[in-house]
Parts: sequence; C-alpha cells; structure tokens
Amino acid sequence: MIEPRKKLSLRLQSPEPRDEASIVAVLTQAITRRSCVTWTYNRTAMRASPQILYWRNDALHCDAIVIERNGMAIIEPKLGSFRLSGLSDVAMADKPIGLSHVIDIADERYRDGIFLRVTD
Repeated sequence: MIEPRKKLSLRLQSPEPRDEASIVAVLTQAITRRSCVTWTYNRTAMRASPQILYWRNDALHCDAIVIERNGMAIIEPKLGSFRLSGLSDVAMADKPIGLSHVIDIADERYRDGIFLRVTD
C-alpha cells in the first residue's frame, strides 16, 4: 500500500516576534527594583510601573500603574491589567519613577497563582 504524499504549508510569523521569557525577565527585574518599564500594548506605547505578575486563565498577566500613554502623562495614574501575550517592545525605562499600589492579594483575579509582586 502506498502512503499519500505529505502536503507542506507555509505559516506567516508575526512581524515582531514576542519572546515571553524575555518579557518575564524584564518585568521581574522591574518589580524587584521598583522601576518603570516601557512597552507597547494594543499598538499604544506606554510607560508603566509593574506591581504584580500572576496567572489567570492559564496565561500570565501583569498589573501595573500606567504613567504615560503615547508620550503624554496620565492625569490620574491607576492600576491596569495587561496580558503578557499582548505586550511587545518591553524594556526598562530611562526614568526610574516607581510608583507603588497596595495590592489586595485576596482579590479573585489572583486566585490562579501569583508569580511575583512588589513587597514592602
């Protein structure tokens, strides 16, 4: 019996490869040093102060205080939640303004497990 030939197919990769391990490394460094990072999230450039890395729905997320959006300062910085798969161009920021926010670790969104958080 003759087996049919295998078909080859092409897959297009995204124009900017995202290495989640390097993103986690930068965010871990920023959290331990209480530093800011710059990143692009949903095509919006931001500068933020990461507060906690955690698992939710089998994906890593980061809660951070956004300080700038597209180069403009935020009037009232607040805590936002970001899925790591949506982040790109993650780097340590030049300006080391590390704001901190009191994280309620009993919150339901952290129930799947905390990877790392800012501690006092």
